Amino acid sequence: MTLNLEDLRTGLMGLTPEYGCFCLQACTVCLEHSNHLNGVNVTLTGTSPNTLTLNWSSAVTEQVKRSWRDLQEATEFGATAIAILLASRLSIFKCIERSSKGTSFYYWLGDEDNLGIFQRKEALEISGILAESSTNTLADRMRSKERQTKRSATSITNTHICVTEFSSPKCEYKIT
Repeated sequence: MTLNLEDLRTGLMGLTPEYGCFCLQACTVCLEHSNHLNGVNVTLTGTSPNTLTLNWSSAVTEQVKRSWRDLQEATEFGATAIAILLASRLSIFKCIERSSKGTSFYYWLGDEDNLGIFQRKEALEISGILAESSTNTLADRMRSKERQTKRSATSITNTHICVTEFSSPKCEYKIT
């Protein structure tokens, strides 16, 4: 499966183009920080195992790097970029809305026709790891996110959880 990171510039999933560009920049900073180039293959595990090919044409200039010196924040928004692209492919819903704090997940997935009614739709939780370590693995992070999202799952049809690791790179995307 090929994911074109540049698609985020269009306002994919109902997000603003500006937010898409923000996430795109963060993602390419993380990938290039880990010495990955355009066309890198990412192992995808979870609900729909596959190999992802990530394409982008945006340059990671010195100005972009200076804007993303906080690599922890870049990792968070870089993982968001990949999660949004995967959700656009794997969810039946085609619109995304940021959830309120305290919901145990980052985004609602819903219908464009009912923008104000996201409850009882799908949830999207996201996490990113710049480089795995023995105490911070993709599998451990996925288990943690599964426990976290179960707290709010009473009115949600499906919960999508996406954890991306940039150094290897690999991604797990589960729909529970």
